[in-house]
Amino acid sequence: MNASALLAGAAMRRITPQLDARPVFLAGFQNNRRATAIDTDLYVRALALRLDERIAVIAVCDLIGLDRSDVLDVRTALDARGIDPSGLVVACTHTHSGPDTLGLWGPDRYVSGVDPLYLAAVKQAIVDAAIEALTFCCPARMRCAMTRLPGYIANFRDPGIVDDDVAALQFVKLDGEVIATLLNLACHPEVLDGDSTLISADYAGYACREVETRVGGVALHVSGALGGMLSPDTRDRTPAWAERMGRAYADAALAALEASAVINADRLEVRRTEFDLPLVNPLLLMAQQMGVLRVRQPVNGAITTSCTFIDLGAAQIITVPGELLPRLGFAIKAAMPGPCKILVGLADDEIGYILPDDEFVPPADYLNPGRQYEESMSVGPTTGSRILAAARELIGDHP
Repeated sequence: MNASALLAGAAMRRITPQLDARPVFLAGFQNNRRATAIDTDLYVRALALRLDERIAVIAVCDLIGLDRSDVLDVRTALDARGIDPSGLVVACTHTHSGPDTLGLWGPDRYVSGVDPLYLAAVKQAIVDAAIEALTFCCPARMRCAMTRLPGYIANFRDPGIVDDDVAALQFVKLDGEVIATLLNLACHPEVLDGDSTLISADYAGYACREVETRVGGVALHVSGALGGMLSPDTRDRTPAWAERMGRAYADAALAALEASAVINADRLEVRRTEFDLPLVNPLLLMAQQMGVLRVRQPVNGAITTSCTFIDLGAAQIITVPGELLPRLGFAIKAAMPGPCKILVGLADDEIGYILPDDEFVPPADYLNPGRQYEESMSVGPTTGSRILAAARELIGDHP
């Protein structure tokens, strides 16, 4: 075997919570929204890449988000199994119809909605999927494509700024069999709104299922710069419309990939940077003090988070630790050489909304923020510029 051949593998694990034991508090809208039925299952899907001694693993969960401490737990578990965790990225689709894994959507605003037993099972599922994907890596070639999904996304904060780019990567065996397809779109998975009590991966889950049915392999959706609020442009908040949007998304990605050449991938570089962000949001500080959110030390100072850059030559992947507003997303993608540019939000952390500094207006009342909702769920007013600088620094090292 050629030592310089790219190897790829993929795996998935079901993480749908049980509804017959403890209550499942759904995340993303109001408190005390208890799940009553299952629309679609939730999964961890993992893509593993190897080139010589270099490893990258992207694990994507059908969840609202995970705390940095959860990702560190997964890395520790992999390290204990003799696997270098430095190339691991754990992202979440940000579905608003999955269980609360952060704490903000429990029975009331003063009680966490996280089920520790469920969260522990999720972390084990990520470990298992990552190990299986790495174990069954095989020689692979790559397709990459960019297209658009017009007519499905609206910006409810700033209607003039919509990112409807679709990026897609596909890894195939040397005989053409599909190993994995990575999909990227900037839109909240919230076709099902706060009136729904269904567990669902929303349009993202339907898109992955459509791709897996049509071409095989494992399909992963990663959310782009969806903050601000990029959301499905529909009044039909039913599973049928979520399926319609998911199929349109899959159609666009697969058509673009079909028109793209299969190429040899001979590059895999992974770089990560860690940095501090001042935590000055009184609402988030109060939630930590009450135990609704997990404490991040130092409580009254800064929190540590990270960005990761994965360079595959014809395609690049940059990760950010929360919900980037599209203005910042456009700025980061403009710094990437391309031609295929994938921005992964909610990666390795969920720090809330990430606004441009010049757009940040502190709410007069964080409990009733009105038009400043995104600011009320942001770490602080300089978060955007700090993350933009960190991302650009990583990308700037590109040869």
